[in-house]
Amino acid sequence: MVVACSGAAPSFGAAHRAAIVDSVHTMLGAWHDAFNAKDFAKAASYYSGDSAFRWIENGELKFQSARQLRDTMLAEAPAFKSLEMSLIEPVITAVAPGVAEVSSGFAQKITDNAGQSFGLAGAMSMTVVHGDSGWKFLVGHVSVVRPPVDTIRKGKHR
Repeated sequence: MVVACSGAAPSFGAAHRAAIVDSVHTMLGAWHDAFNAKDFAKAASYYSGDSAFRWIENGELKFQSARQLRDTMLAEAPAFKSLEMSLIEPVITAVAPGVAEVSSGFAQKITDNAGQSFGLAGAMSMTVVHGDSGWKFLVGHVSVVRPPVDTIRKGKHR
């Protein structure tokens, strides 16, 4: 029985972990580029269609399917003149064959069609899984940093 169990485990050595990190890094860059280009249909193709999909924002379950997230991005797209998101020091960790975790800070500048701009910053974490069509986000979480209340009251934040 020991022989049967030990033979079934897939290899997950340093080379495999490095390959996962490299391929997730490539996917993350392609998703980032599509998002900044406002190509939300392409950006949405990096979200898993699995029924376990979840996307959480600021402590709230925001989307229970990749389709919900995609439809929302496409519906909101006409309101944006431009989007510029930067990932800050993303860390990719190979967890198991076909599974990785991504954590990153982010900064985002949003300009609406009237030319008004505002920024957001915070942190995000995502679980990505590999399937027949490549790496996909299965679970994601985004938290936006809010300025301290005293800063807002004193007019120091815009």
